Amino acid sequence: MKNARVELSADRADLYEPLMRSAWFQGEYEAAIRLVFRVEELWDWLMRWKCVEHVQQERYDILEVRFAKALELYRAGSRTGPGTAASELSDSLSSVLLVAASLAGKEKLTLRFAFYLLEEDHARHVAEAVLHSAGFLDATADPWGGEPEGCPRGSGPHSTAREQRWWEDMMQSDEPR
Repeated sequence: MKNARVELSADRADLYEPLMRSAWFQGEYEAAIRLVFRVEELWDWLMRWKCVEHVQQERYDILEVRFAKALELYRAGSRTGPGTAASELSDSLSSVLLVAASLAGKEKLTLRFAFYLLEEDHARHVAEAVLHSAGFLDATADPWGGEPEGCPRGSGPHSTAREQRWWEDMMQSDEPR
């Protein structure tokens, strides 16, 4: 079998397979690298700051995400300010990085801390990564619970259904509950 070689300068789509090879039956790590690959801005940041490493092997090459290095850059930048690697990350992207590093076993993180800073599009990817790491490999996440388009978002997923049930309860007679 010919050795499958890869270059970091290849098209983004061509990097997915060698990246996923690095997970090799580690569900949580697989979820972590899938997460950073799916969030393009974070993937670009990891590539720019050389947190993705090309590893040549006898049979095929793999790409490994160096979460420890990414966390080091993030933490150093958050202490020093503008012009650093961390200054390029929004609060939401920082949260995605922390969740991914946590799934990869490189960070101890309470998910509750990270969720507050996630933007809606990143929240979906994080939710899917958490489901994937728990073994729900074909899971998808809809942070608004299938609410129809144009529906006021109120208090999150299923808010319209909750409000409707509340009104129905309020309109019922004074029966004991």
